[in-house]
Amino acid sequence: MKVLAFDVTGKLAHFRRPDTTATHMTYPFITPTAAQGLIGAILGITDFVSSGRIGLQLLNPVMAVSQQMSMLGKDGGTVFNRPTTMELLINPAYRIYYADEQYGDQLLALLQSERSVYPTYLGVAYALTKPKLYRVYEGAELTTPPERVVTQTVVPIELIEEVEFEPDRYYCRAGGFMRTYKGNRTYEKSIDFLYERDGKPITIKTRADGEILYMPTEEHGVCLF
Repeated sequence: MKVLAFDVTGKLAHFRRPDTTATHMTYPFITPTAAQGLIGAILGITDFVSSGRIGLQLLNPVMAVSQQMSMLGKDGGTVFNRPTTMELLINPAYRIYYADEQYGDQLLALLQSERSVYPTYLGVAYALTKPKLYRVYEGAELTTPPERVVTQTVVPIELIEEVEFEPDRYYCRAGGFMRTYKGNRTYEKSIDFLYERDGKPITIKTRADGEILYMPTEEHGVCLF
């Protein structure tokens, strides 16, 4: 299996939580479905549905700020809505791992030529980003996770039996992510994650889970979901 790793960075990002209304709160990092949509934008597929596996790594610490904004209304863009408070992620940077036999070669060609069919952004149209290829893992071995895993990627909660806590880590849990995009704005299942706020490695003991895959690397392993 070929696994692609590419980086996306920006000044701002906003991945809105659908359960927030008056204040638009954001997930603390790019969601699996937003990462899939970004891949679809690179490929030029407007309603991108794929069985590909995704892994997410934080390259910068998670930092957020609340900002009041006036957004253009729907009447031809001439009327302003009332001021809306939004939570924005500051200096976001992510490494996205992607394994997909169907679209992998096409995505690789576009990343190598630094092209995308549609604009790519981090959750909102004013948070543009340019994906940059980091590495291609040729012949990667995707297996069930071993009993003990050290990883710099975010970890699905369902995989964790026990966390080996370390004193210089800031552990966080984030929940309510949509897991699978089924097309036509429909989603299936949800997923929760454990992550380290500054992107440092996490060590866990795993439990049996048939859906999460693991890719060992020379540095730290990658959890793909």
